[in-house]
Amino acid sequence: MNGQRGQLSTLIGRTLLGLAATAVTAVLLAPTVAASPMGDAEDAMMAAWEKAGGDTSTLGVRKGDVYPIGDGFALDFAGGKMFFTPATGAKYLYGPLLDKYESLGGAADSDLGFPTINEVPGLAGPDSRVSTFSAADNPVIFWTPEHGAFVVRGALNAAWDKLGSSGGVLGAPVGDETYDGEVTAQKFSGGEVSWNRATKEFTTVPAVLAEQLKGLQVAIDPSAAINMAWRAAGGAAGPLGAKKGGQYPIGGDGIAQDFVGGKVFFSPATGANAVEGEILAKYESLGGPVSSDLGFPIANETDGGFGPSSRIVRFSAADKPVIFWTPDHGAFVVRGAMVAAWDKLRGPNGKLGAPVGDQTVDGDVVSQKFTGGMISWNRAKNTFTTDPANLAPLLSGLQVSGQNQPSTSAMPPPGKKFTWHWWWLGAAALGVLLVVMVALVVFGLRRRRRGYDAAAYDDDRAGDVEYGTAADGDWPPDEDFGSEHFGFGDQFPPEPVAPDAGSTPRVSWPRGAGAAVGDAEHLPGEEGYGSDLLSPPATSGSVGRHRCGGHHADTRCVAGRPFRSRSRSHCS
Repeated sequence: MNGQRGQLSTLIGRTLLGLAATAVTAVLLAPTVAASPMGDAEDAMMAAWEKAGGDTSTLGVRKGDVYPIGDGFALDFAGGKMFFTPATGAKYLYGPLLDKYESLGGAADSDLGFPTINEVPGLAGPDSRVSTFSAADNPVIFWTPEHGAFVVRGALNAAWDKLGSSGGVLGAPVGDETYDGEVTAQKFSGGEVSWNRATKEFTTVPAVLAEQLKGLQVAIDPSAAINMAWRAAGGAAGPLGAKKGGQYPIGGDGIAQDFVGGKVFFSPATGANAVEGEILAKYESLGGPVSSDLGFPIANETDGGFGPSSRIVRFSAADKPVIFWTPDHGAFVVRGAMVAAWDKLRGPNGKLGAPVGDQTVDGDVVSQKFTGGMISWNRAKNTFTTDPANLAPLLSGLQVSGQNQPSTSAMPPPGKKFTWHWWWLGAAALGVLLVVMVALVVFGLRRRRRGYDAAAYDDDRAGDVEYGTAADGDWPPDEDFGSEHFGFGDQFPPEPVAPDAGSTPRVSWPRGAGAAVGDAEHLPGEEGYGSDLLSPPATSGSVGRHRCGGHHADTRCVAGRPFRSRSRSHCS
């Protein structure tokens, strides 16, 4: 037996060794075909480099290995760089265009995306260079030896293309875009284009060019709008600073983007606008675009005009709220009648100055304090009072749309004690239906219970005769058997018994606790109340008391056999 086991172990060991050797051989001999994103990127970039001329191309010789950058990969060469994503393929930049691209953050940190074409000559002449990029607002970097490299994108790029791009009347860009409130502008060698993002209108220099731009539609992409708001606020060098994470939904149809120094909020109705620092803290303490009643910001945070450091942001709610901040007093909301009166008095640059607290409400009177005084407005009368009082005449006739009524709910007319409401009829119908349903359920349950009782009664009657009945189905009259005496426990007299079937002797059944039928016996102690047997004893049969598990049942012995009549329970 031990020898057989040893042979089996040897066989198994050799088999496993052979399988392992086969697997190792297959791995060593098989070609390496496993692909990786970096491997695919390297293959694509090397193919593009070789197509451009390899070592003799403008890029020159390869330097180092492929490395990840942003959402793609890059590979350095002596004269430039190659960039790759699966969506854009392998594209290269060099010289001033590459320098401009990387000065803005490149593939990792700019909002331009990856290049979508190789650097090529522009329409301005053979010495100009251009490349396009993958961001949603279709940016380009255009370079000329006379002016340098600049980015043209979004609405300005759409207008530039409409007017012939660098080969048209505007010529090549001579500067990057600039921002002034809602207006974005850019200068070119042959003129200037401006676009108001609130009105969606273009203006040009020379002015006649604007006619050619009427009806030009500019698609608004949330990501592009957020990036534009960020650039308008100064980009990475401005108060917002660098991006933190990705965009996320907020407030129904809104989108937000976090930055080191603030946030940009976007909605289709308001566009994208930046909120920073203390004003952002105040806005979010009130619930922001999700829980406050301020709405989304409708413009980037800007200088408040009160001293060197004040800031203001306007919001989209119907009562035109603003949050105004000063370093001396903090950030406060001015809205509704208060902002209407404040604006009428020239806002922070007027006699009232900057707010020093939020508005307060006392009955129908809304008040707010400022550095130069106070405004109060009576909602019921739609009248203003001021401190100093000489400012009040300047507010005479000022209408506050939608807010000239008291906020309390109107009371019913006096003396009207009863008012019919249409929904009462529906409630009454529902109540009647509920009562009918309950009645039907109760009626059905009672009918079912009666059916069960009738069935039980029929079963009981069917079981009254266990060992036979009279031949004709009728019982003889009582006098055939003589009078009967009953104990106190009997509520009903026993039913008549069948005629004598013979002279069979009386049967006494064995006593037992588990018997289905107990003994027919004389119960001791009951003679004082009358015997359970027929008196005088009948020769044709006898009737006795039958004990069943603690209860008594009337039992007759007919023809020497027990006969059970209707059961009567007697508690022992």
